[in-house]
Amino acid sequence: MIRKILMLCAVAAPCLFAQQPPSPKPPTPLAPQQQPPIQPPRPVAPESTVITIHGLCPTATPPIGHKSDSCTVLLTRAELETMLEAVNLTNQNYPPAAMRSMASNYITMMALADAGEKAGIENDPRFADMMKVARTRTLAEAYRRSLLEKYGNPSDAEIDAYYKQNIAKFDQTKVDRILVPKVNPTNSQDKPAEFEKKAHELADKLRERAAHGEDIITLQSEAYKTLGLRMMPPQTELNETQKRTLQSEVKQDVNALKAGEVTKVEAEPAGFTIYKMRARSTLSVEQAKTQIVHDLLQKNMDIALRAATDGVHPEYNEQFFNPHPGMVPTNRLQPRVLVPGLSGTSSAAAQQK
Repeated sequence: MIRKILMLCAVAAPCLFAQQPPSPKPPTPLAPQQQPPIQPPRPVAPESTVITIHGLCPTATPPIGHKSDSCTVLLTRAELETMLEAVNLTNQNYPPAAMRSMASNYITMMALADAGEKAGIENDPRFADMMKVARTRTLAEAYRRSLLEKYGNPSDAEIDAYYKQNIAKFDQTKVDRILVPKVNPTNSQDKPAEFEKKAHELADKLRERAAHGEDIITLQSEAYKTLGLRMMPPQTELNETQKRTLQSEVKQDVNALKAGEVTKVEAEPAGFTIYKMRARSTLSVEQAKTQIVHDLLQKNMDIALRAATDGVHPEYNEQFFNPHPGMVPTNRLQPRVLVPGLSGTSSAAAQQK
């Protein structure tokens, strides 16, 4: 019985979400003096009937619900929630309006399934093939969900260990940069070698002034003005993306700074740069707990899914799958890690953690 419920839900899940009707137009609000007092929602017991379906005369017991007579099916709150849980792979809580819409779609499918059963569709070989696919998909998604439940609540000891091993990950830094370009794109008459020498000398001077506490924004503007660059100077504060994409040697110099310190003049492709650590702090383990739980879940999910798929090596008929010989196909399976909030995160990224 449980298998039949899951199989039906697996086949029906796309339809449940695809057939959402448009939101009804909100009613015109009553005048303030006519508005009734707001009443709290009344609790409904799990065994209470929440849907009564008339006119459904199944030849067998319905997948969910029970018959009160030959053509009436009753669904309790517990049975309805069981159906929603079977298709709700992200553990999302639905508001009442959405639950009503999904229940309506499910009832339509029950009617169509009943008609299909009476028409003998179950005897069609294609139906058996569909059920095999539905069973495989349901088992796969149920396994992913079991991993989410298993790894989604790490112990305090695991959280503390991860925090200590990755303490640098929880640094909060404010980093400023002075960029002195090596070339002048607005004046082709400048000799490249002479301009670069002038820029390097200027960067050395600005670095000393930054180390003595002069304002970084003022120094950045002065650099462009001194070199005759007729363009807006860049923002001095680095965003998180810029921090992550720093060259490894430069990143090491920046990470070694204490608050108020500056790096040496760094020779980078864009020009000569000076970095200043304006402020830095480290999140406590409690402040970082949400991120740690997220990271551990991603990491453990990736390990488990790779353990399940790395031993599977398919061989493809290239005449069918690769009709363009110039393309280089890959035979490696790519398990999809379903972690809430990380729909775009790749397994490779998690593996690097």
